[in-house]
This record gives sequence, structure tokens and C-alpha cells, in this order.
Amino acid sequence: MGTFGISKVGYPAYLSCLKESEADLVKIGRTKCNRLRDQSQLSAVICLLIRATSLFRSALSLVKNGQLDACDAVRRAYLETWLLAFEFRLEGSQEKTARWHNGKDKSWSANVSRLAKFLKSQGIESMLGRDYGGLSNMAHPTKNAALNSVVLVTAPLGGCTSVERATLVQARTSLESEDIPMMMYRLLWLIIEERTGLIPIEAELSALPMSVSYVNEYAKSGRINAT
Repeated sequence: MGTFGISKVGYPAYLSCLKESEADLVKIGRTKCNRLRDQSQLSAVICLLIRATSLFRSALSLVKNGQLDACDAVRRAYLETWLLAFEFRLEGSQEKTARWHNGKDKSWSANVSRLAKFLKSQGIESMLGRDYGGLSNMAHPTKNAALNSVVLVTAPLGGCTSVERATLVQARTSLESEDIPMMMYRLLWLIIEERTGLIPIEAELSALPMSVSYVNEYAKSGRINAT
């Protein structure tokens, strides 16, 4: 588990997972979706998953460098992208994906309730609403978000209390030990998972050895009590 950072982010391994996932997603887009030009449901999913991998890479870089404010904003963008990719993988999403391809209003906003209902039907506890709300609070100009920024800015100048500094350390620790590993699992799970109710992606698992290993290790870690 230490190799992949189930209990803490392993940056090189995570980047390797993203690299191999992106290569396979691009291949699928090229071979099955006419280079992502066919405006199909699958091409919408692949486009969004590629965006999710790109945003995830940015989030990793930001948290590694201690830029937690920017990381919160990028994580919110990542979650919105992942949620929509998840919804577009659901059978019966053709109409909405067509609207998305054509840039129609509200077609880019995921129906979280629909996702929660699907997860419940699969016997999976959904934490999506909680996570979305929490990131929204930190990515928008709320008082909590502003106070968080104040601590981040004043800490290097010695202008925050010991309690605030401890809170800052805890926030980064939580990101690296809980939030980022879960984000990594969710992303790879959505690429690899094939089950009734989801349109097939049929990723080439032999080309995703690290990603498959990560998903399996995370599942065995006992941390996967919800998605």
C-alpha cells in the first residue's frame, strides 16, 4: 500500500496512474469515437475523464507545494467534472450528452441525486452530496473560505496563532491522507468499472497495471465504505 499512497499520497505513483490512464482514454477516443468528434455519449464521457485527469494533476501539484487555496478551487472543478462523467456513463443519458455536445445551458451540471440513486441501487453509500457541498463552501467567497485564505497568507509572515498553524498543518495532512487518495480511487474506478447500468468504456486493463493495482489496494484497505 505504501507504493501507491493509500494512506498518504505517493506523488510519482499517482502521476504514473494518470499518465497510463490518459494514454488509454486518448486511444479509446481515437479508435471508438472518431477522435472524439462523433458527439456520442461515450465521447462525452471520455472528454470529461481526460479533463478530470488534467485537473487532478494540477491538484496534486498544488497540494504538494502547499497552495491549498488554489487546490480547493481545482478540486471543486475536478469533482464537478467527475460527477458529470459519472452521470454520462449512466444508461439513458444520451439526450443530456447531446445537449452537452451542443453547449446547451445547464447540460454541464451533474444531477447528483440521480447518481446517489444509482449508487444506492448498487448497495453503495453515497457521500457525493456532502463532498460537493464541502468543496463549494471552500471554493466560493464564503467567510470560511476567506478566513482560510487569511491564515494561508499570514502564516509565512508569522501573523497567525499556533492554533491556526496547527489547523493549516491538519488541513494538508487530511488532503494527503484522505481526500486525494479518495479522489484518485474515484477517478480510476470510473475509468475501469464495468457494471450493469453503466455504458461500457472497455479500458484496456493490461495497459493500466498501476491503476488497476491502486483500485484493488484501495478496495482492500477498508477505506471504501462509500463513493
